[in-house]
Amino acid sequence: MNTHRYITRYNGQKGTRNTFCGWRLCITRQKETYVRYFTDREYAHADKALQEALQTRDAMLAALAGGEDFPSVAARYRKSAEP
Repeated sequence: MNTHRYITRYNGQKGTRNTFCGWRLCITRQKETYVRYFTDREYAHADKALQEALQTRDAMLAALAGGEDFPSVAARYRKSAEP
């Protein structure tokens, strides 16, 4: 059972075209969905990828609890918005 709310683990199947291994963060608010993938390869290990996903999730939820609207929070944490 997944104990990390909004975070799901994906393991690719060997011998198929699906080779993605990592974590998926998915939060939906105000009829908009934010999805970001944290790959094991990008972060060098599954545990590091999970920690990054957890940190991003916690930061987003804190901003939402502080009264920010979801579209602006989601835009700030999109991977393409990173320097």
